[in-house]
Amino acid sequence: MVRPSKGEYNLKYMYKEIIDNIINNQNEILSKIDKESISVYLYLKKEYEKGSIKDNKVFQFVFRSFYRLDNAGLSDELKTHYFKLLSNKNIKLEKILLELYDFKTLRGYNAVQFSFATKLLHTIDNRLPIFDAEASRVLKIRVSGSGKEKIKSCLTAYKKMKQTYLVLLEDKKILILINKFRNKFKLKDKDITNEKILDFIIWSLGKVISK
Repeated sequence: MVRPSKGEYNLKYMYKEIIDNIINNQNEILSKIDKESISVYLYLKKEYEKGSIKDNKVFQFVFRSFYRLDNAGLSDELKTHYFKLLSNKNIKLEKILLELYDFKTLRGYNAVQFSFATKLLHTIDNRLPIFDAEASRVLKIRVSGSGKEKIKSCLTAYKKMKQTYLVLLEDKKILILINKFRNKFKLKDKDITNEKILDFIIWSLGKVISK
C-alpha cells in the first residue's frame, strides 16, 4: 500500500476542514445571502450573454456597483480598459493582471488587481471562481509580494483555488447544500452554475467567521 505523502495528507485535512466549516455554518450562511444580490448577479449574467458590453453603460454601472469597482480608487482609464478586456472575452489571467497593472490608481500608483481580474474571468466563464478577502479567509489562500512580482503569487493562488473548488464540488454534503441554495432561491441549473453558488456560500461564510 502506498502511503500518502505529508503534503497530500495536509491537503486532505485542509479540504476536510473547509467542508466541515461550511456544513457546520450552513444555516447562517444561507440566511445571510439575500435575493437582491442573486437578482443583480443574474441580470449581469444575462446582459453579458446578449453580446458586447463595451458601450453598455447600464451594464457597466451595475457591474461597478455590484463588484465595488467604484469603491476601490480605480482611475477612469483603468475601468475603461477593464471593460474593454471584458468585452474582448480575454481569459488569460496573467495578461489581464499585467495590462491592468499598467494603469495608475487615483492615488497615482500601479497595483495588481487580482480580485477584480477574477471577477472579470468569472463573468466570461461562470465556472471560474472569484477570489476576494472572504474567499482568502475561508480557503486560507494568500497572495504575497509587491509590484509585478505579486502576479506570480496570484497565478499560484488562483491555481490552488480552482483545485479547491474541484474538490469541494465533488463532496456530497456540499452538493446537498448547493441544492438547498437552489431550492431556497428557485434557481435552475441554466440560471447559475454550482461554482457561482459556491462563491456565494464561501463569501457568506467569510462574513460569518469574520465577526
